[in-house]
Amino acid sequence: MITDADSEFHPRDPNDRTWTETMFVPFSIPEHNIFGNVYVLARPNAGVATSSILVGQGFCHQPYEIDFTDPQVHLPCPESFRKFDLPNGLSVNTPNPKEYDATYRNVLGACSFDLSFRALHEPFDPGDPDQNPLLEKDRSTDDTRHGDEWENGHFEVKGHITGELELRGKKYTIDCYDGMDHSWGPRLETGTRSVAWVSVNFGPELAMHLAVLISINAGKVTYERLRFGFVSRNGEVRPIVAAEITAEHTSMLAISNHIVATDDRGETYEFFGAAISSHPWHSFNPSHVAYQGMFRYHWGDKVGYGEMADIYGLDYLAERMSKHGRHRGLAGQEMA
Repeated sequence: MITDADSEFHPRDPNDRTWTETMFVPFSIPEHNIFGNVYVLARPNAGVATSSILVGQGFCHQPYEIDFTDPQVHLPCPESFRKFDLPNGLSVNTPNPKEYDATYRNVLGACSFDLSFRALHEPFDPGDPDQNPLLEKDRSTDDTRHGDEWENGHFEVKGHITGELELRGKKYTIDCYDGMDHSWGPRLETGTRSVAWVSVNFGPELAMHLAVLISINAGKVTYERLRFGFVSRNGEVRPIVAAEITAEHTSMLAISNHIVATDDRGETYEFFGAAISSHPWHSFNPSHVAYQGMFRYHWGDKVGYGEMADIYGLDYLAERMSKHGRHRGLAGQEMA
C-alpha cells in the first residue's frame, strides 16, 4: 500500500551503493504530435543523481532528429525527493504521490516548461498482493528480462497533466492525461531488461497501465507475459489479470498496436492504437534504450492517448541483433 511517505526517499542500507530512487513524468501535446519525458534517477548513498529531459515532435528514428534532449549525470543528489532543485534547471515539488509540480529552464534557453500533475485515483502498488494478484507468480520466476528495478518498491498513478511548454521559441499549452511512477530499491544495471510499458488514457472515465515482458526472435518483437497492470474507471482501480498485445514496428519503434486486456472482474477492454510521435530514448540510462511513442486510441466515440515504450537492455539487444549474437545463434532463442 502506498502512503504519502512514498514521495520521499525510502529507508535503506547506507552501505548499499546501488540503492536507487527514480521518478518519471511524461507529457504530451497531441494536436502538435509532441511527447516529452521528465526523468530523475537518484543514488542517495553515492550522493549523485541523473536527470534526462526529452521533448520530441513527430517521428524521429535517430537521436539527432529529436527536438530537444538534455541528459545530465553526476548531479548532486538532493537531500529530499519531495522537494528539490537540480543544477540542470529542473525543480520538483511533490508533497504526496498524487501531486507533482515540475518546472524546467534549460541553461541554454532551448526549452522550458511548467507541469502540474494531479492524480485521478489512489496509486497502484504492484508489490502489494491485495492490489496485484499476479505478484506471487511474477516473483517466482528467474527471468532476467524483469530487471531488478521494481522488485523492492514501485508505484504507478494516472493523472491530469497541465501546464505550458516553450520549445525553441514556440509556446504550447499542455493539457493531457498519462501516468507517472516512482521506483526505489537496489538496482544493478546489467542490461538484460526486456519489458514493455503501455499506457492508455481517456481521462477520468478510463485509464490503463500494463507492464509486459517482450522478446525478440529473428528480429521480430513479441509481447509475452503480463507482469502487472491496472485499470482506473472514474477513480476505482482494478488489477488487470490478462493481456495480449501485438504491434507493428519500423526501426524498432512501434507504429501501431492492438491491446486486449481483462480485469479481475472479467471485464475486457480492446484498443487499437496508432503512433503520432515516437523516438529512441537513449539518454535516461547508459545501459538501456526505450523505443517509445505516443499513441492515439479510440474507445467508442472517445479519443485517448498514451505512451508505449519497449525498454531493452543493450546487452539483451546485442545478444539477439548484433553480428556476434546472430553468429552464436541467439537471435532465434528466448527465455522460457
